[in-house]
Amino acid sequence: MKILKDSLIYLVGEMLAKAMPFLLLPYLTRKLGTAGFGELSYYQAAFSLLLIGFGMSQDGAVTRYYYVYGQRNLHSVVYAGALYTAFAALIGLLAVWQLHSLALAAVVCAAAAQTVLATQLSLRQCRKQALAYTAIQFGSSLFTTVFTVWLLEMSADYPVERRFLALFAGNALVSLAAYLLYRRSAGQQLGFNRRRVRQALRYIFALGLPLVIHHAGNYVKGQFDRVVIYQGYSAATLGVYSAGYQTASVLGVLLMALNKATVPYYYQALRSGKITAATVRRWALLSLLAAPLPALVAWLMPERLFLWLLGAQYTGVHYYICLFLLGFGLTVPYYLQVNYLFYHAQNQRIALTSLLSAGGYLLVLLLTARVGIQWVPLAMVAGNALIFPILFRQVKPYG
Repeated sequence: MKILKDSLIYLVGEMLAKAMPFLLLPYLTRKLGTAGFGELSYYQAAFSLLLIGFGMSQDGAVTRYYYVYGQRNLHSVVYAGALYTAFAALIGLLAVWQLHSLALAAVVCAAAAQTVLATQLSLRQCRKQALAYTAIQFGSSLFTTVFTVWLLEMSADYPVERRFLALFAGNALVSLAAYLLYRRSAGQQLGFNRRRVRQALRYIFALGLPLVIHHAGNYVKGQFDRVVIYQGYSAATLGVYSAGYQTASVLGVLLMALNKATVPYYYQALRSGKITAATVRRWALLSLLAAPLPALVAWLMPERLFLWLLGAQYTGVHYYICLFLLGFGLTVPYYLQVNYLFYHAQNQRIALTSLLSAGGYLLVLLLTARVGIQWVPLAMVAGNALIFPILFRQVKPYG
């Protein structure tokens, strides 16, 4: 019953937290227009890339450390991650200062704050503090949404910069509050020890560096299409494409919420033997059969419903929404299989699989981009479909 209760709390919290960005979507599409929204999507691709470099899988390192080594010295992992993120952000700011790009500077700051927030969320998740996790996530969503509207209503100048500044301010504020609460709950156990922090930093890199390829593969499949489109098509065309992706990503958010909520219990079931490799393979096959259902439901809806939501200038968005929903539907068997491999520390296998999948995605992306933008979403579908048989072969008993 506890897994159902916590999963429901996580899911409701995730839905509430993501409801505001989703409600903000029509505001942004109208406020920025197709060209402005396309430019914002382009910088979001840079934001996602920086999250990989700044994060170095810190949230995963915290979770794994907790389940393998317990709470002792867990704070050293948190400190080490924060120090690394601060150093990486400083290097990033020096680089964009040379480029004289205010937009990229805002992106760097926003990515650093998002990384710190992810670690705080991971602390609550591994301790199964579902309500605290939900409160932090909801607070982040609330403040970033309010700051976004406030800054964009102040002036029409530099809308992209203002959006990322809002992300930085909201996430930094909530992260600071979350850390202070974490420190208060731990009492005197959070002393700073240089030797332990250095050890924790080595632990983060040992775990995170092999996964950079894995996350880079996911980045290529999730964001690189906008970079390619921005180079060959107008910002307005990219705006319609990105609006379709953002709308369909609601499904991706829900699936990610379910994944985050169930991972601790999934690991416990694997540890106790209640779930085996055969079970995971069976569930993966069933979820593969169900993957097209969300896209089918969206296809049956009239396009005028989506134009009412996003704005009349986003004609053609219905087509993109359906294809992207198919792509997101294919992430369910991915989560089931990759979490199994994560539990068994098969990081190199995961990295290689992600690299192969990203290569297939990139090939389809470059081919479809030359034919027409309407074919580009097939790259996401192809990449997510390609990874299934590769992972399926890797899901087997490990000693």
